Amino acid sequence: MATPKYPIPYVAAATFHHLTPSQNPLCYLHNKTYCGLIGCSARDERYMSAHAQEFIRINFISAKMYGSDSLPAVLCVHGIQDNCDTFVTLLPLLPNDYHYVCIDLPGHGGSAHFPPHVPLEFVNYIGSIKWVADHFGWPEFVYLGHSFGGQLGTWFSGIYPERVRCLIVLDTMGPRSVDLDSTPVTVRKRIDSAQSLHRRQCGRQAPVYTFDEAVAKMMAGRRSKLTNESARILARRGLIQVDGDGDRYTFASDQRLKLEFHPLMEFGQQERVLRNVTCPVLFVLADENTARYSTYLKDAYEFNSKRPNVTVAVVNGDHDVHLNYPDRVFSLVTNFLQKYCKH
Repeated sequence: MATPKYPIPYVAAATFHHLTPSQNPLCYLHNKTYCGLIGCSARDERYMSAHAQEFIRINFISAKMYGSDSLPAVLCVHGIQDNCDTFVTLLPLLPNDYHYVCIDLPGHGGSAHFPPHVPLEFVNYIGSIKWVADHFGWPEFVYLGHSFGGQLGTWFSGIYPERVRCLIVLDTMGPRSVDLDSTPVTVRKRIDSAQSLHRRQCGRQAPVYTFDEAVAKMMAGRRSKLTNESARILARRGLIQVDGDGDRYTFASDQRLKLEFHPLMEFGQQERVLRNVTCPVLFVLADENTARYSTYLKDAYEFNSKRPNVTVAVVNGDHDVHLNYPDRVFSLVTNFLQKYCKH
């Protein structure tokens, strides 16, 4: 593994930020109805007390920050059922003249969940990105996203093109598209699946695992290959210690994340969004995961690959290569930052 160019310390002390209800009505609904404290559930309070040295609190979104906030911002966004520590091995290898802000999306890591009982919505996650950018007052920023975080980035960059200076996407091309003829069946399936999941969870205690059991479960249940070290990195932030002590943990992630909630759009509609991405874009694809680009992501791959503002690079590895083997990825990201994102 390459040697870090500079040390990245954890945040020295926790700082708490809250948006007012008028600034964030979705969060206000969540807080007013389900939380005893503004932006902080009992689960969050336990997690925060155990990890207070690592967190910046942005209402219901938790984040880690690296580097001086006087530098240009890079917003780092993880994939489904991961957390912001997915970037913990990559960031020390990247240029030190940026302010890296790594968030836990709602329902992940140390962040609170969206209100229960209803299906998750892709557009609400895009809104989460906007709340973060607005909170920090960034007129523009660099966006770095892995998997689902990269999908959000492609859409955010098309919806708010003036806000994204450069876009870096790790091992995805955008959300999958759907056949419009299947819309009634797809919507019905999503509603029924969400309600079925809720019924199963009612009155049921979350399963409890030892730390090693949880790590093994993460590795076994993942479609991609995580090294044991990488799984332990994600688990340290993705688990909640039961009763505050002992080797007993539950998973922090929202169980609704196991259900599908990509946009119900055919590719022609998604293309309208992608066409509006005007900033320089880098797609870094893992060569062991490229079968998707001849199947359900074929249209997105063919469209993006022909765009004049897009660079596509392929590295050896699986979906989590940026975490497992960051030395295979960092030079591509660094060169792109230096070439297209100078400040």
